[in-house]
Amino acid sequence: MVLRSILVALDATPASSAAQTLAIDLAKRLECQITGIAILDRGYITAPTAVGIGGMAFKQHRDEVKLQEAKAFLDRLERGFQDSCEAIGAAWQVIEAEGVPHRLIQQESGRHDLLVIGKDTDFHFDDDPSIAEMVQRLLHENARPLIVCPDTASSQGPVLVAYDGSLRSSRVVHMLALLGHVRGRPVHVLSVAPDQAEAAERARYASELLTKHELEVTPHGVSSRADPAEIVCAEAEALGATLIAMGASGHRPIHDLFLGSTTQRLLDLCPCPLFVYH
Repeated sequence: MVLRSILVALDATPASSAAQTLAIDLAKRLECQITGIAILDRGYITAPTAVGIGGMAFKQHRDEVKLQEAKAFLDRLERGFQDSCEAIGAAWQVIEAEGVPHRLIQQESGRHDLLVIGKDTDFHFDDDPSIAEMVQRLLHENARPLIVCPDTASSQGPVLVAYDGSLRSSRVVHMLALLGHVRGRPVHVLSVAPDQAEAAERARYASELLTKHELEVTPHGVSSRADPAEIVCAEAEALGATLIAMGASGHRPIHDLFLGSTTQRLLDLCPCPLFVYH
């Protein structure tokens, strides 16, 4: 099994731009097709608001102007995506959709092997740098593996796999190996537990599978009771990692960290893109 098709969300936020660059580079290097999805969120643009007497006609006119501006903006994003793909000879296509963004992406991602998205992508074309609610939904609900990008991203460099021996953690390791998009990159497997021997054994266990897929793997067992998110991010920074596979690490599964306000904290701490799979 190898990666054959990538879906990337087209938005203009810094993280979305990084996600687009990363996805196009992966598509070129792996010789697979890339699809950009551009979404018009009409419901958000035309959401009801309180207006004064006689104000409804003005609101309708304003909504129509905003919709036309959004459509023109999406056209520019699509042309930029097309130009970037053609510049490096990547096979591409664009999907235009209208509706609720996370639902449309969930539906479309079923046709692809991997979703790549910026952490602040929301198709609302504003300057909010926070982690978009849509992205949080996809972290929970999307059936395909996804890479969530911060403002900078690279398809080269070391990969850090956070592993705790859980079923979900094991699935992430296996999918990472099967897709093949980290071939040629050094892979570090991190396991954290209060007991050093237990942590080291877990790291070696996961490393064996990745080694069978001809990856260059180094296990790291860390004895600690500290916050797993902080440990993973610190290790990623020390190793110069350009991708973190989640996975789990420590005495608390990483996927449990993707809840409520902790999502914001973890993704803000993370110095590089996250590869996530359920």
